[in-house]
Amino acid sequence: MTIRILLTAALLVVSGFAGAVSADDHKLKAVKEVPAGLSSEIEKLINAAGHQIHGADGAVVELWLLKSLPIKSNFKSGAAQLYPFTPGQLLGAMRVPKGAQYTDFRGQEIASGTYTLRYGLQPEDGNHLGTSDTADFILALPAKIDTKPATIEDFYELSERSGKAAGSTHPAIFSLLDPAKAGKESKLDEDKSADDWVLTFTANGNAKGKATEVKIRLVVVGESEA
Repeated sequence: MTIRILLTAALLVVSGFAGAVSADDHKLKAVKEVPAGLSSEIEKLINAAGHQIHGADGAVVELWLLKSLPIKSNFKSGAAQLYPFTPGQLLGAMRVPKGAQYTDFRGQEIASGTYTLRYGLQPEDGNHLGTSDTADFILALPAKIDTKPATIEDFYELSERSGKAAGSTHPAIFSLLDPAKAGKESKLDEDKSADDWVLTFTANGNAKGKATEVKIRLVVVGESEA
């Protein structure tokens, strides 16, 4: 009787551990349609081939980029800026499915719906030291209030609009990691040291009419520990 009880308990522990592992697992899938809710001006710029992140309970978030991303010519990556983009420029779109409990890099909840994605740099004001290994971020803005593809040059306007995506005074942000560590193929990897899931993929870039590729590494699931 005692042996049977112990065996049953052991099986329950193993079963529970296996469930915990699968609950933390995320997978990458492809999507082929632009999300609803974008303005016509932005929708026509979006590449319909996107990425969907799946968790244990279904889709968590979906991401699309522009068909062609404007990039800086003769850009040199450094600690102050890793990506050849202009702060405030439009990068793509994001959709959070209904029922998904999705948060940004600060742990702010992002409600279901469609958002635009824009590039941003962390302010050098002393208030953000240690919050991220890099200064490069992607900001989400509610698509219903971000309808023009033009670059939002004013930092405070960009931050205020993005804050509405999280119902907060702080913008909804997602950390970009060093693209030099990106491989050749699109993939979703777990960074166990930070308990993050990192999406690596390639975007179509354009520098003064010259087509090129841009490697991107984005924390799609995970939060800052600072």
